[in-house]
Amino acid sequence: MRRVSLVRAAHLNVYLAALREIGEPVDRNLKSAKLPSTVEETPDVYLCVPQVLACVSASGSDTAMELGFIAAQRAKLGDLRPEFQRAILDAPSLFARLNTILTHAPREDGALVSAIGYEGDSVRVTCDLAGFHRSAALAYSEWLQIQAVISIVRSVAGSDWCPEEMTFVSRHEPPDAACEAFPNTRILMHSRQTSVLVPQALIGFPCPPIEQPADETGNPMASRDGLPDALETIREIVKAYLPDRPLRTVELADLLGTSERTLQRHLARQGLTFHGLVAEARYQVACQMLAQPDAKITDIAFSAGYQHTSHFSRAFRRVAGVAPSTYRRSLTHS
Repeated sequence: MRRVSLVRAAHLNVYLAALREIGEPVDRNLKSAKLPSTVEETPDVYLCVPQVLACVSASGSDTAMELGFIAAQRAKLGDLRPEFQRAILDAPSLFARLNTILTHAPREDGALVSAIGYEGDSVRVTCDLAGFHRSAALAYSEWLQIQAVISIVRSVAGSDWCPEEMTFVSRHEPPDAACEAFPNTRILMHSRQTSVLVPQALIGFPCPPIEQPADETGNPMASRDGLPDALETIREIVKAYLPDRPLRTVELADLLGTSERTLQRHLARQGLTFHGLVAEARYQVACQMLAQPDAKITDIAFSAGYQHTSHFSRAFRRVAGVAPSTYRRSLTHS
């Protein structure tokens, strides 16, 4: 049986809003592509990717890149599944945030294939629609993938950050609005992949803390199992014990006034294991100390709960995507 790629209706709705904005007959396009007329009211239903592309491309190929760029500017974090949003917000480093695309994006769009590869002093984040490279409708979707990567990098590097290079599979020329928005970026068309080039100096950077939602008394919101909804609160508890020794699962559960099993389920719902939680806490402690020029690597490793610097370096790289020494050097050039 032929594999059918599915995408959440929320992503089609971004395009439908852009089409309505320019006066396109959205209802007729939906009917022509044999899509439900209620998709704009049901963002969580799944649709077949070829039908979605057919609906969007019904407006004509001459406006493909322009419409794709307009739609990408309208896309927002709230369009994603709640667990995807949480994974992005809770990621401790930019590298971890970019990795959320690899692990969560296929549940948003089954045709999306992402990867992170190292190229000299940069990393290339690719986000291709598998099986659609020969489709003329690809031009409509590429900007959405590109903008998603750029938004994630900007969440750490700042809203003015622009990539050195972006590549598109499409043969269409980029719209004038895109060239104005990215005047110093190489925009390469008819490439092998849809991708964004990100400096290695950025990927190890920690993500800024997010504001935790509070209840009517001003206390952090708790989940249905009574535990803090934001992982940052739990990480702070773990960090306090690292110089002595990392907490065990049962010890952290006891501190939080819950059972070990409940804690593990709580972390699993947010796509994390207890081991991953501790690794992220260690990474945050290490980043704070690496910013101190006089701090020795051995002292940093010990403060993060490691007995050997080699173990520390490997663990740091798994979270940050770069070695501690590379991260420290990047601080002097940022």
